[in-house]
Amino acid sequence: MIAKDLVVQDIIPLKISDTGNSALNRMMEYNVHHLPVVEEKIYKGMIAEYDLMDMDYRNETIGELTLENERINVNVKDHLFDIVKKMNQYGTSAIPVVDDEGHYVGLIQRDGVLERIANINAFKDPGGIIVLEMNTSDYSMGEVAQIIESEGARILATYVETSPDSKKMTLTLKLNKVDLNTIIATFERYSYEIKASYGEETFDDYLQERYDSLMKYLKI
Repeated sequence: MIAKDLVVQDIIPLKISDTGNSALNRMMEYNVHHLPVVEEKIYKGMIAEYDLMDMDYRNETIGELTLENERINVNVKDHLFDIVKKMNQYGTSAIPVVDDEGHYVGLIQRDGVLERIANINAFKDPGGIIVLEMNTSDYSMGEVAQIIESEGARILATYVETSPDSKKMTLTLKLNKVDLNTIIATFERYSYEIKASYGEETFDDYLQERYDSLMKYLKI
């Protein structure tokens, strides 16, 4: 999934000739805290709500402001994960999309990103979750997959967490089976440490926990 698939066209960007008041009104209308500034189809930068609130005279045009955030954008070909990373990096509620020539294509809103993530099959399909903890040097996705497949299951999604100040890593596995007992027993037989597991009864709680973490990650 790439940026061009997430673009919304119904949010009108600002122009340099717009006043601070009109820009604030548009942000209120669209329920966003950031809007792109576009002149002759070329993306110029982003304006934040706090920039407008700091204006001495809001009846002046936003052309009086210095657009320091011209780098806040994604290319039409950027992947969903890169979009999430940039939105978190800049703490923005929306991010502009440009083509290779710098032409403004449209805007991606945070809610749209979350909706697409929620509709990924790995999140929607039923199944259980196993969280393994191991030394980074012991990590072998091939061995992990072989253990799971030996019990008649398949991996739907994986998520790896590492820390620069630790030699440990956490591997989260979403599987296509809800009953995880035999799979967990096999992992334990191979001396894997089971940090957590979520079956049918606790799966909804786990999804809520991950959703809350994602909200925090995107700084909502």
